[in-house]
Amino acid sequence: MVGVSSQQQNEESQENSLDRDGTPELRTIAARLEAHSKRIESLEDEREDVGKEHDALRGEVEELRQENEDLRAEIERLDARTDLLSFVENSDEMTAKQRRIALIQHLKKAAEKERERGRDAKASMNKEEAEAALKYPDIDRTTFYDDLRKAPRLIGMNDVLWYESNSGGESRLKLNLENGDLPGDVVGHPRRNGGE
Repeated sequence: MVGVSSQQQNEESQENSLDRDGTPELRTIAARLEAHSKRIESLEDEREDVGKEHDALRGEVEELRQENEDLRAEIERLDARTDLLSFVENSDEMTAKQRRIALIQHLKKAAEKERERGRDAKASMNKEEAEAALKYPDIDRTTFYDDLRKAPRLIGMNDVLWYESNSGGESRLKLNLENGDLPGDVVGHPRRNGGE
């Protein structure tokens, strides 16, 4: 009993000496530790919230980027269509070269539609379809055949654009964008400088 009570006195004496030396008590340390633990939990929650917000913003940025690409493609398509419509409106003044460029643009548009439908980007046209594309029926039929036959010369890539003549009368100008793209100076913004 006496030993126990002297031990208690010893511990109390040590605690008092800790207090007198300015060293914090264990309870104070435990309280600080608990406060720090709560602060860490709070920061981890904030970090998780910021991570979720970051992911959401990244998704929005990607959607906007895709929408921007789609809009650019639509603008290019509309520009090409505007060029073609301009040709059609001024068909009385069209030179042979301009008619051929218009036919190539018409084929390009048809091939791109095929691609949008999930098929190979290919298209072709015969004399009757060339007449309809140009809305220019006053030209002699041999002129249309001549335009179909000479159009590939403007491109210079026989695996992309070529004329196929069949003895059965079904001669066609054929385009295959799977083998390459058409030059922008021919299908982008047609020139009006005439010539063959």
